[in-house]
Amino acid sequence: MRLAHRLALRFSGAVTTAIRRARCFGAFARETLRPGFGAGRPRTGLIGPDPSAGGGPGAALAGRPRRGLNWPLRLLLAASLAVPLLLLAAAAWQNFRLVQVQAEQRVRIGAGQLHEHVVSAMETYALVLAWIDDRIRGLDWDQIEHDEGLHRFLSDIEALPQIGVVSIIDAQGRVRASGDSIRPAFADASGRGAFVAQKERDAGIFIGLEHTNQRMGVSDFDISRRRSTPDGRFDGVIVVSASRDYFSDFFRTASRGEDFSASMMRSDGTVLMRYPNVPGPLVFSPDTRVMQAIATKPDRGSFWGTGSVDGIGRLFGYQRVGGYPLYVVFGIPTRAMLTSWWATLVNYLLFAIPASLGLFYMTLFAVRQLQQQRIASWRWQTTARRLKREMTRRNQAEAALHQAQKMEALGQLTGGVAHDFNNLLTVLQGCMEVLSGRQEDERLQARVDMALATIERAEKLTGQLLAFGRRQPLTVARVELNELLHGMAELLGRTVGSDVRIVTDFARDLWPVDADATQLELAMINLAINARDAMPAGGVLRVRTFNTNLPRRPPREELGEGGDFVGLEISDTGTGMPPEILARAFEPFFTTKGPAKGTGLGLSMVYGFARQSGGSAAIRSEVGAGTAVTLLLPRAKGHMAEEEDARVLPPAGSA
Repeated sequence: MRLAHRLALRFSGAVTTAIRRARCFGAFARETLRPGFGAGRPRTGLIGPDPSAGGGPGAALAGRPRRGLNWPLRLLLAASLAVPLLLLAAAAWQNFRLVQVQAEQRVRIGAGQLHEHVVSAMETYALVLAWIDDRIRGLDWDQIEHDEGLHRFLSDIEALPQIGVVSIIDAQGRVRASGDSIRPAFADASGRGAFVAQKERDAGIFIGLEHTNQRMGVSDFDISRRRSTPDGRFDGVIVVSASRDYFSDFFRTASRGEDFSASMMRSDGTVLMRYPNVPGPLVFSPDTRVMQAIATKPDRGSFWGTGSVDGIGRLFGYQRVGGYPLYVVFGIPTRAMLTSWWATLVNYLLFAIPASLGLFYMTLFAVRQLQQQRIASWRWQTTARRLKREMTRRNQAEAALHQAQKMEALGQLTGGVAHDFNNLLTVLQGCMEVLSGRQEDERLQARVDMALATIERAEKLTGQLLAFGRRQPLTVARVELNELLHGMAELLGRTVGSDVRIVTDFARDLWPVDADATQLELAMINLAINARDAMPAGGVLRVRTFNTNLPRRPPREELGEGGDFVGLEISDTGTGMPPEILARAFEPFFTTKGPAKGTGLGLSMVYGFARQSGGSAAIRSEVGAGTAVTLLLPRAKGHMAEEEDARVLPPAGSA
């Protein structure tokens, strides 16, 4: 008792320390220790962990977070880089579109400037042709040829910067008048394009091809107007040569940038003037980009293309010159546009790259912190679960220790009282036997016989009390438990009655046990009677045997040494017991049966027999689900014959 008291004090101190440590967890530990959080310590019975408890000591480690980043965190890291890159790409694309729009506006403005200049020049040419036509109207060709005033008039016109040479050609293609004071006699101009086009039909203001002016030694192109008789017949051509230098100077001014280009071309694709200048004639075929763009939008537009002469990629803008079959084309190099775009993109990158890297490293730091937080949280939870399991286990062990101390105290008290009472009964029985058979009065003899019968019942009662107190001498022998139970089948059937069905589940190769066969049979009958009483309307009584091995346990626990044991489980489908009754089931004289229906010594005798045999007894019960009592008896040692192995086990505590 003193040793048990010391163990209880030490255990209480350990529990108090564990509770103090539990308070240090704070709010988190309180949250994790709430009912239903995690799996507690598995319920351990006499035959190992309860399968219904689930899990084990390492069950809490099953959900350990990985140290590496999981997919959501990896996606978050990737997004910290991808989102800025996408935003940068969107900004770059928007800036490219802005640069492109600005370039389109630039070429439209450039083409518009060229258009205004060329329109002004063409209107001047048309006005000059109209003046000349009015001046010579009504004159014949001899008068035109010898009219000095006309020649001076034409000479004054040639002084204009946009005009090279002015010629009046008769119907046979001879030049009859010009601004040159020294005129070649009847110079032939019948092959000039301006003459041929007007001769065939009235072409209005016709723009001819580029040619070299032999008199002035420069390159120009003709602009002509037909001269007709009053009846509409062809009567010559008035030709004004347009100075290419006049247009070249303006085109050079308009194309100030490097690799810029400016051109003037006819609607058939013939280039009349281009800056920078190209040697030789240049004619665009219908399948070129400029001709396709003009065919799509005849008045004005823009297109991307590569220069057929220099191979430079440009953005071109074009516009038709008034109502004339003439176009101006202005182009800016793609490289210049891309340079502007790259300059802006570099500015974006100077801000975007540090910001993106900063965001990435901040995200990486946050992800690392989150991962560490998860691991730390898992460790806190695991520690809390382990602490809860440890507290639960210690509470259970403390309750088991208190129960064992109580049963030990009751056993010693009961054994001592029963032993002394049995000694008194022995004396009383001897006296009654001396008086028996010597009474002449039948009434006195009947009373002696009644006293002897009462003494016998008292001896049975003290025998049960001695069995609980482990002071009943046991005749221990090698017992084959399956054979013993087979031999008791008919007795058990009569004991429980026809309303209860007996189901057996005997293990194959069951180990023999060291036990008192008579006490084992009596324990089996007591358990069967209790099961029958728990099933008043009938049910199932299940008898199961099995082999088991128990590990070594703390000395304060039952069967602390461990070893091989044979289990005998008797379960029923009766009413079951609530926890408060289950806790006192093995106590002597404790019963829930009505008066005169039980002494309360059946289960206590079973418990005492199992403990005195070197084993133990356990009981499980649930209201409405039935009760199961499990006896563990030590496996028989050695292979001696039964008669050699039979021995008397002295009462516990005897000298």
